[in-house]
Amino acid sequence: MDVKEAIRLGHELDVYLDSEMSDEESGSLDDLWQSIFDVLQLGAYGIIEEDPRELKAGLDWLLASQPLTKEYQEKKIPFMEEI
Repeated sequence: MDVKEAIRLGHELDVYLDSEMSDEESGSLDDLWQSIFDVLQLGAYGIIEEDPRELKAGLDWLLASQPLTKEYQEKKIPFMEEI
């Protein structure tokens, strides 16, 4: 997967629609990654209601696209066990 494909796939996630979509103006994978991370964290801890299958799809995307980010390659995903 390259950055362009990661962005395309991220935009296709249902959880993206619930995110702040901070990448809309910047076009940045890092902004997209952080937006989806935030929604997944809220969903994992039950703060917002999300379909468990969509949370899993979002987590799979986070893990696959993380190496392509600039700022989040080393970021821990503390809620992984909750999904």
